[in-house]
Amino acid sequence: MTPGHSTDLQTVSIVGLGALGILFGRQLAAGLPAGQVRVVADPARTERYRTEGVWMDGQPVPFAYLTPQGTPSPADLVLVCVKFHALEAALPLIASQLGPETLIVSALNGIASEEVLAQHFGPERIVYAVAQEMDARREGNRLVYRDRGQLVIGPVTDDPAEAARVQAVDRFFTRAGLPHSVDPQMPRRLWGKWMLNVGVNQAVALYQGTFSTVQAEGEPRETFLVAMREVLALSPHAGTGLTEDDFHYWVRVMDALDPAGKPSLAQDLEAGRPTELELFAGTVIRLGRQYGVPTPVNERLYAGIRALEAKAPEVQASASSSGTSVSSSK
Repeated sequence: MTPGHSTDLQTVSIVGLGALGILFGRQLAAGLPAGQVRVVADPARTERYRTEGVWMDGQPVPFAYLTPQGTPSPADLVLVCVKFHALEAALPLIASQLGPETLIVSALNGIASEEVLAQHFGPERIVYAVAQEMDARREGNRLVYRDRGQLVIGPVTDDPAEAARVQAVDRFFTRAGLPHSVDPQMPRRLWGKWMLNVGVNQAVALYQGTFSTVQAEGEPRETFLVAMREVLALSPHAGTGLTEDDFHYWVRVMDALDPAGKPSLAQDLEAGRPTELELFAGTVIRLGRQYGVPTPVNERLYAGIRALEAKAPEVQASASSSGTSVSSSK
């Protein structure tokens, strides 16, 4: 039986209760019957969540908290909201929620998480997604945000089975009232959001500012824009179809975000947590070498952010070992 074909989706398990997990989970919980939005975590975190609660809009979020061992039945959908560097460690949590028809949606940054999930759990489970237009951040057990954004889902092939999976998730999100849209050109959307992240995450982090740092004219904005253009120059070689119109669309998306907000890489850098630099400049540099495309700005960003990371190695090592998870605009 092909995942997502037999019945409408009912239950969703969230893996990763950072900002995106809270943001999307709360909106799903508001539109679905009690108990249908589940958060799966290890026993220690589950107990902490139950004791302290998770708050959004001044109210506790009514999640059902589960451990892998205490999961009563498979989920119809798993929504993955961890950071990319935590994905491998989250694989057992994801596996614990899977039944024959369970689908998987990844809200992770970058262009690689769906491939990793497909390798472990099968491409027939995957619905490609991009989280965009939000500026949420988690402070303790509370979510702080101005813009809620949306999830964009869509197919990456012409396979009717994939189209059916997308339709099943679309129906579920519509019934729950989750802001989302369906893009029939998903590879282009994925690369477009990655292009934006390459620019805004890294420029704000390097210049140690906020969104306003790259919304105003000056060197940080120029760095932001040229870093994006290096991704645009890679697109023809990768066959993803990015255009000049896409470039300007994603710049407008960033310019509309809360000027006081910060992207996730900048937050992680400040807190001494592991960053997603390899997803951004690291990937751009590797693809540039593969395709023979110069990427000098991303090379400068990579070196500069690595230097900033090196200033607090003890903090970063401690954060890595504790498994702290805080997400922001994807």
